[in-house]
Parts: sequence; structure tokens; C-alpha cells
Amino acid sequence: MWVEAVLSKVDLVEVSRDLSPLGIHIGKGGSLVLSDPRDLELVPGLGLRMTVTTEIHWPILGIQIPVSVRSATLEVRPEIVEGPGGDTLTFKLHLDQMDISILPAIVDRRIVDLVNKELEAKHVEFDWSFTKTLSHVFALPGALASVGALDLCAARGRVKITAEAIALAVSFRASVEPRKVGPPPALLQNLRGSAP
Repeated sequence: MWVEAVLSKVDLVEVSRDLSPLGIHIGKGGSLVLSDPRDLELVPGLGLRMTVTTEIHWPILGIQIPVSVRSATLEVRPEIVEGPGGDTLTFKLHLDQMDISILPAIVDRRIVDLVNKELEAKHVEFDWSFTKTLSHVFALPGALASVGALDLCAARGRVKITAEAIALAVSFRASVEPRKVGPPPALLQNLRGSAP
């Protein structure tokens, strides 16, 4: 069976505002602050794209004081990552089209490439191990003599991005665990109580 959860564009705008400003440690002693998300759009097959204000302070670049960039493009790319512990929904961050007017365009591109490399190396992303979160064994009432539990296991997922929403579809496997055969619990309790 498949179950689908949908994040609408309105939901994503609200979450983006709640996360802002977002501070990120980069490199040795560097920082990146993303704020003022605007012009949010969903790009089918890619993810969420928005314009943000960016502030970078990264001594390795020779930038000793924070440089503010009024307009940069931030992409949030959702994808399913398979791992030994099950599938994970990951939202990866990717910066693009940064306009640092005091620097030549070729330097802008170099800074963007370095920042993206650092975001990837430090695994600056939002992960949700949904297969663990959504899997559960439900104990069934004792009145059901033949079955003891219902096991719902989230097996895998898929992400679909349209111009209106991001949808996560999760596949579940269901199985029934038989009730263990043995004396009724009340009888066991009576036996334990009468032992010397």
C-alpha cells in the first residue's frame, strides 16, 4: 500500500520564513547566513527555488569582514537516499547566481562553487529517516486469540515535485504476527503467586 503526504507551496513559504535567518558554519571559522526568503517557486523535477539575502564571512577567501549579498538564488532539492537503515528523505541546499557587485563575476562564481562544495562536504542538509519514523508494531487486544500484533513497515519512498507542491509517497508492507501460544497471563500470575 502507498500513502502520500503533500507539502503545498503555501506550506513551503511558511516553513522557509520560519527557518530564516539560517546560519551555517562553513570552512575554518567561516559562516554563511541566509535570510529574507522571497520569490519562492517550485521547479518540477528539481525542488524549491527562492531568492535570499546572503551574508558570507570566510577568512580563507580573504574576506575578513562579512560581505552581504542582497540577491542570491537558493535551491532546496529533495531526494530519497537509500541507506543501510532504510530510505531517508533529504533536502540538499545549493546556492547559485550570487551577485557580489564589488567583485568580478568570475570571483562570484568561484565563491559560489566553494560554498556549495563546503555545504556538500559538511552534509548541510535536512534529513528525515521516514522509514524508521513511520514503521510501527501495533499490539492487538488480548481478546484476539490468534493474532498478537500488526506490523506496518515503511519500506521505501518516492518524491514528486510539481509547480504546486512537493509530494512524498511511502510504500508500506503489512504483516500479522501470530499470538504466542501459552497459558493465559492470569494463570501465569496465579502460578507465580503460589510458588514457595
